[in-house]
Amino acid sequence: MASRLALTAVFEPVEDGWVQGRVVEFPSVITAAPTIEQAKDMLVDALREFLLAQGNRDLDLPKSDASIREPISVVIGVA
Repeated sequence: MASRLALTAVFEPVEDGWVQGRVVEFPSVITAAPTIEQAKDMLVDALREFLLAQGNRDLDLPKSDASIREPISVVIGVA
């Protein structure tokens, strides 16, 4: 069984030409990389690690703001 969850990624330039990526719905999921493609890969990994660390805790999803966003499709499978 798998469920789909739509989240919002925001990518912004930061110092030294790097790109910061963050997930709006989970403010603590944030990363940075030299390119946007690397930032996307690292953000997915950071999100995976964040969700694994939550275990069975209930997640409080904050409301989003009106920033420029990019959707992320996450598939959560049950083994």
